[in-house]
Amino acid sequence: MNSNTKIGQSLILGAVVFALLSMPACSWMRGKTGYELSPEARPLEIPPEMNAPRSDTGLQVPQVGGSTPQVAAPSQAFTLADSAAGAYERVGIALGRIDGVSINERSQLLTVYTVSYEGETFLIRISPDGDNARVAAASTEGRELSSGAGAKLLGLLRQRLG
Repeated sequence: MNSNTKIGQSLILGAVVFALLSMPACSWMRGKTGYELSPEARPLEIPPEMNAPRSDTGLQVPQVGGSTPQVAAPSQAFTLADSAAGAYERVGIALGRIDGVSINERSQLLTVYTVSYEGETFLIRISPDGDNARVAAASTEGRELSSGAGAKLLGLLRQRLG
């Protein structure tokens, strides 16, 4: 054998030994552990009904321009030529003289009356408006009322105080 053949065989033998030593020998010495197929190791499967796009229209944004905007009813609030404190006193007297009105609470500091009228409970608010005072009806959440018992009571107050 010549030296070139011996060197070639040595290189091949060295490559095979290197390849064998670099492979993990643990898998050769023992079998499967059982964890390979455990539920935690399996890939996540998504049910078909959760993977499909939504077909209901509840969360879709409506098209712009196709619908007519709703116009809010005009406010029934009115102004009095008086200070807020003076108007608060006048409104309190007028509320006491209107049949069917029950004053549940009074707050002179906030210039608010909580009243019940025709089965509804709401607020009558008096707020400064320049040199005048603005009288408005509002729900207990603070939203100004423009219809119903609140608007009707404001009309009666306007007649008595105007």
